[in-house]
This record gives sequence, structure tokens and C-alpha cells, in this order.
Amino acid sequence: MTRQPFHDLLRDLPPELQRAVHHSVAQCRPHIAPRPYTSDWHEELYHEAAYAACRAETTYDPDRGGSLYQWGVRVIGQHLKRFCDRVWASAKRECDPPCDEETGEAVEYEDPTAQEPFAACLLACALQQVLQSLSPPDRQVAAWHLLEGLTERAIAQRLGVSQGAVHKRLERIRAHLRQQLEK
Repeated sequence: MTRQPFHDLLRDLPPELQRAVHHSVAQCRPHIAPRPYTSDWHEELYHEAAYAACRAETTYDPDRGGSLYQWGVRVIGQHLKRFCDRVWASAKRECDPPCDEETGEAVEYEDPTAQEPFAACLLACALQQVLQSLSPPDRQVAAWHLLEGLTERAIAQRLGVSQGAVHKRLERIRAHLRQQLEK
């Protein structure tokens, strides 16, 4: 006795729905796989079909006429059609990676701006850590100036001190930040 593919996946389904799953997957021509699923297309179709078979089992109404197998083929077939249409539509939008005309090897182009968001995020995280090492009043002044963009004059007005005092405090904070970030 030969075992049907994915028998373990389908073993909890009634035999009629197991047959409906195999029939519906075969109708999808599983030997032709889109690029994202080149190695596991067959398996992916069976997983989607098993999901649809569970839906078919719960929505089957014997009083409406028709067998569980026919209902299963209908529900599973429709689900697989929608799934395949989505996968093939996205696969069509993909293109082959650029290749060197002489060697046929894939060509990689460096994007000089690709690292900028990553570097900015790393800097922001490091800055946030260093800010936590400041005293609460210095942390507040640094946040107002660095994160909210307030001027020395605006900070001085909030604190009720001179602009010169805020300037000296910011210079001290900047020196501390530079020292900590260079470590």
C-alpha cells in the first residue's frame, strides 16, 4: 500500500475531503512552481488545501444536496485558485537579478544611502543610552535642546536663568556625550 503525500497533514480529515485535497492540488499543476516557492511549492499547496478542507468540513450542509467530496473540491479549488493567483501575481512583478554579461554572475550594486537610516537609528539608540547617564536636570536640558530643538534662549527662559548659564551647561553636556559616544 503506497502512502499518499502529506498523509499526516490530512489524517484528521474525512476520507472524502482527503480525496478532494489531492484532486484539487493536482488541478493546480504543482510541478510548475513560482520563484518564491521553488523548493516547497507542492508542500505549500497541500498546506493551503488542508486549511481550505477544514473550512469545507465546517461549512458543509448535507441538506443542500451534493456530497462532502463535491463540496470539498469546490471550496478547496476556489481557495487554491485565489492563493495561486496572488502568488503568481507577485512572482510576475519580480525580475531577475542583474548579471554580468560576460561571466553571468549576479551583480550587486551598493546603495550609498542604504546604511543612513540604520546608522541614524544606531546613533539615536546610543544617544538615548548616554542621555540616561546624565543627571535628571541635565537630561531635561539635553532633551529640550537635542530632541525638541529649543534654543539656548528658550531653555534659559524655561529655567529662569541666563542664556550664558545654559550655554555653559550645554557645552558640558556635549563634552560628556562626545566622550561617552567615542568609547
